Amino acid sequence: MSVVAKYPLRFDADLAVAMLGDAGIEGVVIGDAHSESAGFGRIDGFGVVVRVEVAEDAQVLLTNDQPADREADALDRVYHHRRFADRPNWVRYGTYTVLSALAGPVTIAALFQAWWLLDGFFP
Repeated sequence: MSVVAKYPLRFDADLAVAMLGDAGIEGVVIGDAHSESAGFGRIDGFGVVVRVEVAEDAQVLLTNDQPADREADALDRVYHHRRFADRPNWVRYGTYTVLSALAGPVTIAALFQAWWLLDGFFP
């Protein structure tokens, strides 16, 4: 058996074992069950243990050493990370209109409440 990863919380270790199970690799969580209540300064964490034959595959799966997906990176560059000023005019003006419509009723209600409060203080 080989420890392929260590996690501070039991939940994280259980999640790693579930990920390994989805890939067809059997894994077990080892660690002291009472260490979570001891405080983060005193725990060694929980280890994820697999058979030695599949330890390298499990390590790769848990550390996300996957090859880069060029198509996904290209889509991210095209559809994300654009400044608001670079968007089309109709998107910018539509956003301003929606934000104004959301703030309008609140502003009107605040003005009525202020008028009612001032009218109550100074009859």
